[in-house]
Amino acid sequence: MATTALARDVLPDDLPYQTGAAGPLGSSAAALLLRECDTLLLVGAEDLDPAVLADPAGCRIVAVGSGESVPGTAVRVNGDPRAALEALILMLHRATDRGWRTRVEAMVREWRAEGAREGQPVLRHLGEPPLGRRRAVRTAARPGRGGHRLRDRARTCHPRLRNGMRSLLSGHLGLPGAAVPYAVAAKFAAPERPVIALVGDGALQGGGLNELITVRRHLDRLAALPPLVFRMLNNGDLNRLTRRRRAVAGDPLLPLSAEVPAMPYAEWARLAGLPAVRCDRPRHVASVRADVPTQPGPVLLEFVVDGEIPPDWAAADGGRERPGKKLLPRA
Repeated sequence: MATTALARDVLPDDLPYQTGAAGPLGSSAAALLLRECDTLLLVGAEDLDPAVLADPAGCRIVAVGSGESVPGTAVRVNGDPRAALEALILMLHRATDRGWRTRVEAMVREWRAEGAREGQPVLRHLGEPPLGRRRAVRTAARPGRGGHRLRDRARTCHPRLRNGMRSLLSGHLGLPGAAVPYAVAAKFAAPERPVIALVGDGALQGGGLNELITVRRHLDRLAALPPLVFRMLNNGDLNRLTRRRRAVAGDPLLPLSAEVPAMPYAEWARLAGLPAVRCDRPRHVASVRADVPTQPGPVLLEFVVDGEIPPDWAAADGGRERPGKKLLPRA
């Protein structure tokens, strides 16, 4: 199974066949699934980017839902997805050959292991959380956006979600810089639950810093509540935009247009009266990631990460580029 970016919290990540988000910059495990399947069942996936389908002509698409179909859909089932699936499941027969499923599950394990790999300096994956691994408390929201987040992280893949956790990605008119206000809104909507925002440095400069003033204004109220964590990744690069230009146009990195102005984010947060921690050593990541978010109230965690580590995606078909398919994930 794979999800679209906006459906990231529909399935828990402890399922061995959950391949993560499918998108132009989605997970490598989802890329394998989409590239090798002979039938693709889309359930309410109106937001799926058709570009992720490596060869639509070689895959029969069955769409269930009430929105528009993906181009190339062979069978369209209009109606409520749950009722439709309950009717369709009676028509399915268990395959005796489990080889392909075993291959997909092996790819999921490999992809997860790659996401946990340590590096020098801190890898982006390590700055992202195994959400709620040690606590049996549900997370209210995990907003993410922009450069690091949407699409490059609309793979939003390495953070692991459990049943009951909610997740949200901002996009379109919500870009840039929506993660921090989304998180603040989620905290006020569900004050009894922890909230974690994943945000890049470009997004934080695009609007998040101003919203931290709102957090400071309500600090007396928020300080006694479960954690409100702003986990930001500082790589000095707009990331999604620059990677896209490198992949599509073959352009080199242009510092004047791509680099994010350097700024001491943790110091800025402390200047505003908020708790903050800066981490730029791999050996400190685990303790910061595990200990700091257990404290009540808001906190900003700044992880200085390697901007030259590419996303999980590459060219179509493992490197054999074709026109219009240069942003497909690799497997």
